[in-house]
Amino acid sequence: MQVTNVLVRRGHEDDLPRLLDLLRACVTQMQSGGIDQWDDVYPSEATLRADVAAGSLYIAAAAGHPVAGAFVVDQRQEPEYAAVPWRLVDAPVGVVHRLMIHPRCQRRGLGRHLMGFAEISARRLGCGAMRLDAFTGNAPSLRLYESLGYRDAGAVRFRKGTFRCFEKALAE
Repeated sequence: MQVTNVLVRRGHEDDLPRLLDLLRACVTQMQSGGIDQWDDVYPSEATLRADVAAGSLYIAAAAGHPVAGAFVVDQRQEPEYAAVPWRLVDAPVGVVHRLMIHPRCQRRGLGRHLMGFAEISARRLGCGAMRLDAFTGNAPSLRLYESLGYRDAGAVRFRKGTFRCFEKALAE
């Protein structure tokens, strides 16, 4: 069953309790599936609070789920990205961080929908390309980005291990 009637909006400070619930649900599900990507260190409440304050965190509401998903889109690249052999280098770059879909809303097209919204948001920021990274142990996220036309540009290492870096040219 596809998620329909999705409202995507910027997150507000009042959303933090529900965002933290979403984060906990995602971490619990990942860990129960053997994906050791997120934990109590990252992302943290302080991370989400900073995302909201920067105006870069978006929330998706769907029927029965006031916070069905969330993500950040901005132009901040991790320092480790400097070593990646990116091909798309002639345009400003938007970056997606912390895409989360509530476990009860997964496998219904919400991740695709939110990534489409992120791409439009980056385009509105004047970006001609999008970048992101995905944990190598998180096969569903790797499949999602590949299915959306993202190109694997290389790998970086963060605290939790190896992450694949992806890029995509954004349509005019």
